[in-house]
Amino acid sequence: MEVILDSVVEEIVKKYGFIIFIAGLVLSIIFAEGGLAGYIKTKLDTRRVLVENIDLEKKNGLLKGELERIEKDDRYLEELVRSKYGFLREGEKLYRVEK
Repeated sequence: MEVILDSVVEEIVKKYGFIIFIAGLVLSIIFAEGGLAGYIKTKLDTRRVLVENIDLEKKNGLLKGELERIEKDDRYLEELVRSKYGFLREGEKLYRVEK
């Protein structure tokens, strides 16, 4: 029985061994660490980070413009401080009218 099984396995390996080898090689290329799946994931992560970087650069530019305007435009600074933080000029009084 064992001899027959060995001969059957040997026949299968001779007949389909190359196909099994190629299939294993392809699967390892696709799914192994550093394979095709890893490459695609890395490409997608890189693309996501680049898009995030572009978004942060835009926000950084807006913030630099805002800072420059605050540093150079006293009226804008006063308006910002009054509206955002509720500051009043000396001698001013704040009246709140509730409905």
